[in-house]
Amino acid sequence: MDVNVQDLSEREGAAVPSQFICTMQEQATFSPHDDFCEQIPVIDLAGLSDNQQENTITMASIASASEDWGFFQVINHGISLALVESTQKLAKEFFNLPLEEKQKYAQNPNDPIPQGYGHGSRMPESTILDWHNLFLHYFLPLSIKNISTWPHKPAAYRETMDKYGKEVLKFTDKMLEIFSRLLGLQPNYLKEEFGDPMLNIGLIFYPPCPQPELVLGLGAHSDPNIMSVLLQDEIGGLQVKKGNKWVGVAPVPNALVINIGDQLQVVSNGRFQSVEHRVVTNTSAARLSVITFLHPNADVMLGPALDLVDASHPPLYPTTKYSDYRRDFHRKGLKGK
Repeated sequence: MDVNVQDLSEREGAAVPSQFICTMQEQATFSPHDDFCEQIPVIDLAGLSDNQQENTITMASIASASEDWGFFQVINHGISLALVESTQKLAKEFFNLPLEEKQKYAQNPNDPIPQGYGHGSRMPESTILDWHNLFLHYFLPLSIKNISTWPHKPAAYRETMDKYGKEVLKFTDKMLEIFSRLLGLQPNYLKEEFGDPMLNIGLIFYPPCPQPELVLGLGAHSDPNIMSVLLQDEIGGLQVKKGNKWVGVAPVPNALVINIGDQLQVVSNGRFQSVEHRVVTNTSAARLSVITFLHPNADVMLGPALDLVDASHPPLYPTTKYSDYRRDFHRKGLKGK
């Protein structure tokens, strides 16, 4: 469905169309976009240093966050502030372009790998839509990376997004090594286990919503991949499910929000948690997020790491081909975990 949420949000006095209205059950769980939880970990990666005590404390913090929350933020992550700010600035400028310019890059509904400008619904043929527009494109594999389809405007968009994607890939390589060590595996275990990865990026724009008590910016779900790396702006709205409660992830300047994906939960045999998350809306301010998804190779068979399975720790998950898992995820859509 071709939906321009930005246009809907700018119609003064207009009510939210019925296809965006969530169920009464969902509405009962809504909380304000700026109601933040101070307990979600913020970890300084500068502690990964030659100082053994600092290194031990930092590694323990990452382990605890991955086990207890499935979400955490990192600062001093190695991606420059200038690149972070440029990426966010150019993404925002793209969404501020006239509609006819953005539609030059509209997604092809017949494309098996969606790329370009469009709207994300919760599931195929969903009767409930989410309050956002997005732009999707791919960095890896190179066979589907096509910079020529990326926007010409604003200037420097292609160059900056490509540079940002390469920096995120370096960062995720480092995190895979950290996760491997925390699981007691060889440092290169996870990188080899997941194979040649797929890396794609979503620029997601959430306009102000006239009735935020009825509408979600993004439906509740866990991510099917290895991990996701998020740049969020200062507005807030991202919420994580902790137990039976939804809690807000506070914006932290120049931080990356890391969330564990389903495949890391599987390979860790349940030690690391992939948790539900969502985005709520607000009446006053647009929100922009830049999220990069690291996926395993489509043909890889994934199950609990053999070194983590024994008589006391039986496998909690079956071994599944990732392309099959991702296909089933998209058939289910953004509908819980």
